Amino acid sequence: MSSNSFRYANLSVVLLKTQSPVNENRDVPIIILRNPQMAGHTKKKRTTGEKPLLTLRVKGPSVRSGRVSIPDLIRICQEAQNSVNRQAEAKEGFKTIHPGPVKDSIRKGCTLDLFRIGKGSTTLSFVSADPQDGFDFPNQKTFACEVISAIAQTIKSLGNGKGATVELDAGVLQGLYAFGGIADGKRITEIDWIAPKIGAHRRVVGKVNKLVRERVASRMSSPSKQNAQVDGILDMADFKPSEFKCRIDPAIGAAVLCTFEERDASIIQSLMREPVRVTGEGTFQAYTRRLESLHIKTIERLPSLSLGEGNFSAGTSLTELALSQKTKPIKSIAELSGGFPNDENIDTFLEEIYKARK
Repeated sequence: MSSNSFRYANLSVVLLKTQSPVNENRDVPIIILRNPQMAGHTKKKRTTGEKPLLTLRVKGPSVRSGRVSIPDLIRICQEAQNSVNRQAEAKEGFKTIHPGPVKDSIRKGCTLDLFRIGKGSTTLSFVSADPQDGFDFPNQKTFACEVISAIAQTIKSLGNGKGATVELDAGVLQGLYAFGGIADGKRITEIDWIAPKIGAHRRVVGKVNKLVRERVASRMSSPSKQNAQVDGILDMADFKPSEFKCRIDPAIGAAVLCTFEERDASIIQSLMREPVRVTGEGTFQAYTRRLESLHIKTIERLPSLSLGEGNFSAGTSLTELALSQKTKPIKSIAELSGGFPNDENIDTFLEEIYKARK
């Protein structure tokens, strides 16, 4: 028996040359999902009784018992991992729509390994990838369970229509929309996202199908609401006696239309043409995520006529600056690493940039 192998993304495909009973040599593909960061590291041996963190039950005309085509398998694994990453970023308060790779802490804490393909309607069972020494994600298994369970609950609420009023992160919706594209009805009609019962986490099943994807698309195309803060010059908006409106002109970007309650009219009037900071419920445009309007809940005058000028010489401590800018401490030094895909050559990348500038 001889072998040859190649890699595709996080997949290692090994071709084992075997001999059939009729002496015909045949190449049999075996797929191994692995974390590319684990190259050169010896993984701990998995026990046969290990419980999966995530199970996907795949249904459709092209699905046979215990079997799934390589293109479908690659796409399912990639989109499932992407959905997990987006939900983990949202849970940690990070931006979920951004260029480049996810943070190292998320990747190391939430990367999944496919370790079993079951029979019946083909089931794919995933466990947490072995963390590298020195880069353990705090409460890794608990955090991964919470993330996977949250996705299952979101899918379930979208399917039964009970999540219409629940605010969902834009990046999480994008991840679910891409994952739902697999169940287009031609080859695969439905995928059950199953978060098994582990510890205090109860079993949750969400069914990803055409209906759920349509509801995700509807949510993505609708404006979203979330708390927002804007610094800028308070100015008048179009005046109408029956409406309470103003606008904030930030130092950078377009003016933001604001509304306020009648009880706040006097303070708004007293701060007109002054630099202020307002907080409240913001309405963000679909797709662009640009702040379209804001309903003011609190307003305060900034310490200088020129935004930021007074703060520069105010002697603010680092702790006060961190609080005002909502900067959180990092949980692991590993969050400072990365920023560039490990399977890419940064020297070649820079060389191409320099050539393009000539």
